[in-house]
Amino acid sequence: MNKRELRKFRENYTSFDQTPVTEGLKLAVHFDEKDYVKRIGAQWQPDPSGKGGYWWMPTNTMHRAMPDDMEEIVNIFDDKIDPDATADGLSRLEWLNRNQMVEGTHGNLDEGAALAAIVDLDAVEFEVRNTSDDNYGHFYVFADVNVVNWTANGANPNYNRQLMTVEQSRDMWNALMEQGYRPVENSRKSS
Repeated sequence: MNKRELRKFRENYTSFDQTPVTEGLKLAVHFDEKDYVKRIGAQWQPDPSGKGGYWWMPTNTMHRAMPDDMEEIVNIFDDKIDPDATADGLSRLEWLNRNQMVEGTHGNLDEGAALAAIVDLDAVEFEVRNTSDDNYGHFYVFADVNVVNWTANGANPNYNRQLMTVEQSRDMWNALMEQGYRPVENSRKSS
């Protein structure tokens, strides 16, 4: 993200308040903020093209306490930075949210965490059918926790699961559309 895109992202920031169900969280970090996120365990994910990349924070560090001497606000766009205010008492996720740095999820889905996250949630269901044969399937989208459950040929959604992130499901959706699948207009909310 360039500086202009990062400013716009932070102007429209929504706190990430869910339990991550992936390896970690993708961060939106300016170059001048990188040393702060490195200090609390963020890792660099280079872009496969060799140009750029992004920082991400492992899920297993989200609820750890911040170092006592870490500044509370390091957001380069925040004009109310108090150099004497520390992040003492904050978790790393709380600190990342205060600094408007969480962009989304990163890495592979933790299936156990995903199943625990969706157990009592309603999903939005999208059915797709292949126009050349009898194959069909359903995407059950749990957007609030970034989880999608795909079932093929009408299998019971409690069995034969293929769980994925919303981002991964977009890739699968696009691949199915290229194979001749089309959305069915009876999509609905399911429980």
